[in-house]
Formats: sequence, C-alpha cells, structure tokens
Amino acid sequence: MLKYKIWSQSFFGDSGKKSSRAWLVLLIFTLALLILSVWGLELSGRDSPRVAGIAREMAVTSDYLIPRLNGENFLEYPSLGYWPIALTLSMSKNPPDFLAFLPMVFLGMGTVLITFLIGKTLAVERIGLIAGFILSTTSGFVSLHRHCRVDPVLLFFITLSMYGFVAGYQTSRKSFLFPAVFYLSMAGAFLCKGIVGAAIPIGAAVMFLVTRKDLKAIRKLLLSPGILLFLLPIFFWVGSVWWFEGPGVIKEVIRQSFHRFFSPSADHAEPLYYYFIPAFLYLMPWTLLLLVLLWYRWDSNHSREPLPHSFLLRFALVWSLTVFIGLSLASAKRHLYLGPILPPFALLAALGWDRIREKFPRVKSRELHGLVVIFLIYIGAYLLVITPLERKESLRPVFKAILSQRTHGAVYLVSPSERLRGAAFFYVGKRTPVLNAQDLLLGRFEDRQGTTFVVESHSDDNQLLSYLISKGYRLILHKKFGKICVCIYSNSS
Repeated sequence: MLKYKIWSQSFFGDSGKKSSRAWLVLLIFTLALLILSVWGLELSGRDSPRVAGIAREMAVTSDYLIPRLNGENFLEYPSLGYWPIALTLSMSKNPPDFLAFLPMVFLGMGTVLITFLIGKTLAVERIGLIAGFILSTTSGFVSLHRHCRVDPVLLFFITLSMYGFVAGYQTSRKSFLFPAVFYLSMAGAFLCKGIVGAAIPIGAAVMFLVTRKDLKAIRKLLLSPGILLFLLPIFFWVGSVWWFEGPGVIKEVIRQSFHRFFSPSADHAEPLYYYFIPAFLYLMPWTLLLLVLLWYRWDSNHSREPLPHSFLLRFALVWSLTVFIGLSLASAKRHLYLGPILPPFALLAALGWDRIREKFPRVKSRELHGLVVIFLIYIGAYLLVITPLERKESLRPVFKAILSQRTHGAVYLVSPSERLRGAAFFYVGKRTPVLNAQDLLLGRFEDRQGTTFVVESHSDDNQLLSYLISKGYRLILHKKFGKICVCIYSNSS
C-alpha cells in the first residue's frame, strides 16, 4: 500500500536516472487498451475487409510478393504492409476476425516503445514515459490501430527510422547501428506505402539538419554508403517482381504512388487546408498541451531562460511540421493519413505536460488516476458503443449465410466493391468468381442446383431481381450498409 502511494504521488518520476520497469507498465497499459478496443470487432468499413482479404490470400497462397485482391493484382502499394497480417492469419486455417486485428495491436505497442526511447534518448526517461502514455491515449492513435490497414505498419517503420536518425546524430561515438536502423526502416516504410514512406523520414531529417545549419551532416546523410541499406531491399523486391511478373507491375505501383501524391484527380483528393480541423480532433484529448509550450516559450517570465530539452523540442517540432506540410501538399487526403504526426506530437505534448508538472506540483499525485479515468472512458466507449455499432456493418453475416448452405454449388460475386471481394476471400478462403450485371443477365455462369449470387448495388435492381426469380432463385439475405445493399440469392432447396 505504501509503495502504491509513493508511486502514485509521482507516476512518471522526477529524475533522469534509469528507473525501474516503468516502460513495462507503459507497454502493458498500451496492450490492454488496444486489445480491449478491438475485442469483439469484426471486419467492417471500407478498408479492413479489403486489407484482410489481401493478407488472407497471401497466407493461403504463400505468395508474399504481390498483393492480390480475390485473385487480381492490387497494386496501390507494395506488399510489405500486408505481411504482419498475413503471417498472423497463417496461424489458422479458418482465422477469426480478431487475428486480422492482432498485428495492429503489437505494431501499436512497438510504436509507443520507440516513442518512449526517443524521449528518453533526447531528454530523460520521464519525458519518454509521458510521451508514450500520451501517444497510446491519443484518439487518432487508438482509432488507427482498431482497423486492419497498412498504415500502422507504415507508422511503425517511420517512427523507427526517425529514432535511428536522431539517436545516431546525437551519439558521440561512431556507430553504424543507428544509421542502419534509419535506412533499413525507411526502406520498410517505402515497401509499405510507396513514396510517402521514404519522403517523411528523409524530409524530416534534412529539415532538422537545416535548422541546425549542419550542411556537413546533410551531405553525409544523403551520400552515406548506408543508403545502400535503403536501396537494396527495394531493388530486391523490384527485381523479384520483375522476374516473376514482368515490368508492368512495377510501373503500375510507381504510377499509383506518384498519382496519389501529385494528381488532383486522385482518389480522396482534397484542398490544401483539409487537415487543419481533422488534425485538431485527431490529437485529442491532448491537443491543448501544445498551447502550454507556446505560453512557456513566449511568456515574459521565461523568454530569456533556455528551454529545457530544447534538442527534443526542435526535433519533434520539425518532424511534426514536415509531416503536416507534406501531407497537406499531397493530393490524396484522409484522416488516417495523419498517423505519422502522432509520435512527434506526443513528444511535444510530453514537454507541455512536463511544464504543467513544474508549474503545478500537485498534478503529479493525480497522474495515475487520470490515466485510469482515460483508460476506462476509452474502453467503455468502444466496448459499449462504438464496437456494437461497427458490428452492425460487419460482412461476416453475409458469408456466414453462404457457408451455411448445405449444397456445394458455385458462388458468384455480382458487381462487388473492393471490400466485398476482400471479405469474400477472408471468410471463404479461396477466390470467388466475379460477374457484372450484364454477365448475369446473359447467363454467363454455371446455372445448376446450389448456385449462389452475392449481389452488391446502390439500389434494388428490379430487372436483375425479376430475372433471378424467373430462374428459380430466392432471396436468402438482404443487408444494408448505408446506401449500399448486399443481397444473397440461391436456388438451393
């Protein structure tokens, strides 16, 4: 009991000395928060079914080189971002939905741990711990790791790359380890999502060195032999794809990457100012801690004092601004693309919270209680409200109805979206033939007992409905997902 009181009086400690195992508490806290946030969750929404289907196809076919969606090449990104999910799904012949979300949980833990290490390396362990807890409880971070996407993999590699850069830059001894981490992780980020994966680490690193007027370090960064560690994994992937599939696949991946970044006609194209309000909401409930830093920097009582941990402040500020400006310049914009801004923001917010602890010492005794309250609010919201609502959008009932049919006739997807094709492979475990409405009306399918159609449309198609009824098919399931309707027809007895 006494030990608990002492710990709760100053949860993050007050010295820069190596403490105990507080980082382990941080990881357990993050693990519990993320696992409970996905507990009972099923594949729903636009991204999770597609990504899970691509990963399941990798696991079933053991082809980890080229992403495929229900048998067709899916070349928006390279393949590395799907690997963690595919490896987890390969653990079971009939994987539950939870296995698709589990890699996101451990990737989130990894990102939190790296953020802690950056704070500890550039400041003190206390700052690293605060940054880790802030990151793990930021709304955008929890939301990002509750869906089956490649973005958590991208975030992990970008954060690890930035750690390799700044740790190598700060250390006085010559070591190849940290530059190797920087270049290899940047290659990993590129192989997850293309050009943005390399642009963010190299852009943030160069801009940081520019602010320090360290031209020698810039030349060393760009001309170092270590850059081969960035190029070799990419060349290996490009060479392998070229060897097995030809140059067309590589050209399409490159085109997609540049198109999404530069073309005003790209999917999700938004204006330059799009991220201002989403960024504020994405960083809740800690957004206002940035104002604390601004107040401390320009308050007349402190303006002549050197800022504590100024190296970390400069690094995190340049990193976050590089991400924000770079993503704002890109054509394609979505809230989830803001993921790479979360670790540098958490580091800045940790410095702001440290100023509050310094100004109001009594808050130290409330830190643990505050974290418990935030944890319970998140878990209560997800378990009782958000997850049940998202389960209503789950595609599992669609394929459960198909698999429950006793006959073994052919199953066809009619005019399916990407998410329906992905969900089909995830739940069925094999490629499902695809028809468009015209194919169906012209009878270009195997019409025998037990044939089943999964029809996806924005409205009920009376012509298609009449045709299927005239051919002896009956409606087994009718499920609405917003404006989209999914119907299952079968002629099984």
